[in-house]
Amino acid sequence: MFKKIVLGIINAISIIIIALAVMVLIIVLMTKPGKTPNIGGYMALRITTGSMTPTYGVDTLIFVKETDPSEIKVDDVISFYSSDPALDGAVNTHRVVSIEKTDRGYSYVTKGDANNVVDNYDVDSKYLLGKVVGSSLALGKLVRLISNPLIFIPIILIPLAIILISNLVHTIKYAKKIAAEEEQAAIEEAINIIKDKQNKEK
Repeated sequence: MFKKIVLGIINAISIIIIALAVMVLIIVLMTKPGKTPNIGGYMALRITTGSMTPTYGVDTLIFVKETDPSEIKVDDVISFYSSDPALDGAVNTHRVVSIEKTDRGYSYVTKGDANNVVDNYDVDSKYLLGKVVGSSLALGKLVRLISNPLIFIPIILIPLAIILISNLVHTIKYAKKIAAEEEQAAIEEAINIIKDKQNKEK
């Protein structure tokens, strides 16, 4: 009984992992080049530098919600496509320290919590991704581990493949067993019909 419960849990986890992997793959494929994948207006990004410590340490997974530029307030932490040539258009996440209304929208002055000075380049609202609404260091560490091929392949991919193959073999054996039982039942039924017919003829 205990073995069945453990196998059931493992199967459920494997199905969830596969479903999530497929969903992420579909989302990534459907995302336009240069855009950040999102689900229902929410994005998950991982902090890779220490500029936002101690608020968000390195590897923290942050959840960013698409937000109208007019709703951004001073002290909000926002994610945006950086105009800093050193970042080459990469996504950056810093805190808003001041906002200016322009004829093209809004301009945000940002600063990393660990930095002593504001960013060299202001953020045009057209480059805004959204506002940070949640975070998890544990999930971020997990994502980093999973994204490492040296860990993902031997610890997750291979065991998952073994589970799937084992389930497939078990399913085939079970199907053959059911087919054999149905065939045996049909033969026995046919024999019983013949016997009944012979008894009636006597």
